[in-house]
Amino acid sequence: MKIEIDIDDKYNDLLVQIKAPALTADIEKMISLMRMIDMQLAVKKNDEIILLETNQILYFETVERNTFVYTKEDTYEIDLRLYEVEQQLIEQGFIRISKTCILNLKKIQSLKADINRKIKVTLINGEQLIVSRNYADELRRRLGVR
Repeated sequence: MKIEIDIDDKYNDLLVQIKAPALTADIEKMISLMRMIDMQLAVKKNDEIILLETNQILYFETVERNTFVYTKEDTYEIDLRLYEVEQQLIEQGFIRISKTCILNLKKIQSLKADINRKIKVTLINGEQLIVSRNYADELRRRLGVR
């Protein structure tokens, strides 16, 4: 793979070109990562690719090596690993709450202390998630609560 970068003030906008003999899984992954910058993710549902605004996302979850995206209305699949999602969306208000889950902080309705320093989070759709004790302190810090 070759990468060429041309920085010049003659350009009015950013243009990214991908030239390849075929559309591969790696190229699809690169496109997904770039879309995150514009707050969109390419997700899949029933063999259809959908561009999803990140502000619609409640949380991400990994189940049996597949990463799923949950919104109020639907569930989608994404071709990224959870750590890749975390790296790209941490600045947009997302936080890891367990080994298998990343949560959108803006979609939290309430918090409740649970056993063993865990936290039970209720989302705006009524769904409940458990924040493991390893991530509970960071959630409290990010929300400014004790």
